[in-house]
Amino acid sequence: MKLLPLSNHSLLSYFSSRRIDITIGRMYCREIHYKVEQKHYYGIAFGNLSEGHEVRNPYFKGCIGHKDITLLAHTFNEWQNGCLVFEGFMDFLAYMTLVKQQDRWFVVESPCDYMILNSVANLKQALHYLDRYTHIHCFLDNDQAGRKTVESISNVFEYRVTDESFRYADYKDVNDYLMRKKRTASE
Repeated sequence: MKLLPLSNHSLLSYFSSRRIDITIGRMYCREIHYKVEQKHYYGIAFGNLSEGHEVRNPYFKGCIGHKDITLLAHTFNEWQNGCLVFEGFMDFLAYMTLVKQQDRWFVVESPCDYMILNSVANLKQALHYLDRYTHIHCFLDNDQAGRKTVESISNVFEYRVTDESFRYADYKDVNDYLMRKKRTASE
């Protein structure tokens, strides 16, 4: 496995197809090259707390190494009182793109840290870290798994939790809001 600065044209095009700002993508992600059964693959890598990497490209979505959450301080080594919680890193990158675009409807005004679950299955690990926050803003998917996860977080932290999905009610998730890709009636 080899990690490099993100420069592959097809990976940068993948960000563009999802309307993720390239500068933001390069800030938080790396390019990963790896082998599976002697075949060479590459993708966008997003690190987690266990030094594993969530990996994406147009044809693959998975994890290399240990699956875990990602927790990012708003300011280097300075934790905030609030935390924004995302299901996956593409939604986090979409949110950061919306911040850069100054989308006032979408952006939480007070400085907050960022937690990316990298799967709703990682909720148990996340709860320990969320306990330090007085304000928890959930930007999870508008589907059954996302709603159940928000409900679980709310059951533990009660009044500290805000379900922010009203901001993208007509969309499956934050990235679909950024792409203006509305949900169909069947979703």
